[in-house]
Amino acid sequence: MGNLNPSLIILKPFKTGALQASRLALKERGLKNLPLRTAMKKAPIIIAEDSPFLTTETRQTRWAIPYNFECLNARIDNLLTRNQNCIKGKRVLDIGSHMGTFMYSALILGAEYVQGIDTEEKTIERGQELFQQLKVAESRYNLQVDDAFRYLENLEEGSFDTVLCLGTLYYMVEPYRLLKLMQKVAKETVLIDTFTAAYAAIQGKEAPDVYRAINEESLKLPMLLTALTQPGKKDYRLPHSFPHRDKDLSLITLPTDALLKIWFQSLEMSCTEINWKEYQTRPCTYHDLLTPDQKKSSHWADVYTSGVRASYLLRAAPGSRDILP
Repeated sequence: MGNLNPSLIILKPFKTGALQASRLALKERGLKNLPLRTAMKKAPIIIAEDSPFLTTETRQTRWAIPYNFECLNARIDNLLTRNQNCIKGKRVLDIGSHMGTFMYSALILGAEYVQGIDTEEKTIERGQELFQQLKVAESRYNLQVDDAFRYLENLEEGSFDTVLCLGTLYYMVEPYRLLKLMQKVAKETVLIDTFTAAYAAIQGKEAPDVYRAINEESLKLPMLLTALTQPGKKDYRLPHSFPHRDKDLSLITLPTDALLKIWFQSLEMSCTEINWKEYQTRPCTYHDLLTPDQKKSSHWADVYTSGVRASYLLRAAPGSRDILP
């Protein structure tokens, strides 16, 4: 996505308003009295620094959710290791698997079998090379180029025990449809890690305008923000795009936490929000992540602390698949 235009966001009234809003938001989130910086928990190491999953990773330096040693292992710890009962001995599907980093981690944590799908052929090929390089038994995994909707629609109910959707939901133009399909194929659990509506106010060309149009109260409403993004990323391309003025554009879909939970309830899936408290280093709201300098000085966990990104563990209720058409 495009960088913020500093000329739009360094006006004094804007900065003052942002500071006041940040203080109010911290108070509402119960973070006002936290120390400015705290020591972060050290995550168990699943992906070593010299692992090819890191040495060939091109996303290590991005500001939001960098795939570096610290952030990656912390996310594996909080999303997978702490929910190992959803991984060990299970058949796991990873939607938007990229080159299979979380698939490989699930195998290390005892998964019986992992299946990854992604629309980007070159990342799937890279993942296949890495799994072969690390001598993973071919009977325990498969990486496949496919569209998520098409793939899921062709699966039978309960085909996998656990479905991972980590950093993929917001790239789907029909996020609720994807949730319904994941609910269909997951026998037990769906793990989701996604950006929320506040992301539209801090990232992208239109972010300053979005920021001025929303506030803490509106972000509590069950609503969906749709924002423009460039389909071509550093090493992958979004599958759905449209032409506009001699270039292609794509959409990202960003529901609020309130809307996500309504969707989960409608699918009769119990929801546990995954807490990132042990990894946060400071009190933080989306107001603290506006400018390039703020992003540069931020910690990777700030997007979770601020509510810009959220994670959920969903469990299917008995008979809940009956609600699918």
